[in-house]
Amino acid sequence: MTPFDQLELVAEIAAALLGFFAIFQALSTREGRFTESDRHFVQALVMSSSIAIIVAMTPRVISLFDTIESIWQIATAVALTLGSVAIVMQARQQLRMTREEAAQIHWLWHVGAWVLAAVAAVFFTLGLFSAEQITAYYVAGASLLIPLCLWVFIGVVFRRFF
Repeated sequence: MTPFDQLELVAEIAAALLGFFAIFQALSTREGRFTESDRHFVQALVMSSSIAIIVAMTPRVISLFDTIESIWQIATAVALTLGSVAIVMQARQQLRMTREEAAQIHWLWHVGAWVLAAVAAVFFTLGLFSAEQITAYYVAGASLLIPLCLWVFIGVVFRRFF
């Protein structure tokens, strides 16, 4: 299986998760609204799934315009930029949440998501410093976005129904 094949699989899984969550969300919201604490996780799921799709498709698109040597460097820069924006947005939202809403979320739900996001960011960053392994680090970082999506989805489901 080539790196492009693996990344296409990541994009397919992320798109399926995002679609499934859209159906789940439509059937489970109360009057079309989420609580502030649920909204935090919904935003994380939508962003991580969307970023997984973009990150997975970027190298294939870049390969149409550039040489094979620079594909992974450009794609890694895109992934780190998108990831940085998402991390800042999530951290800002988490810090601005009211104490009452924050108290409704067990800290382990946050830790799991932040650890998965951090490990993915580490893989992408390692790729910048290891030209011979950049493809492997990129695919590993992109692949870690799927467990991140799943963790956040499970967090929403468990918090809502269990």
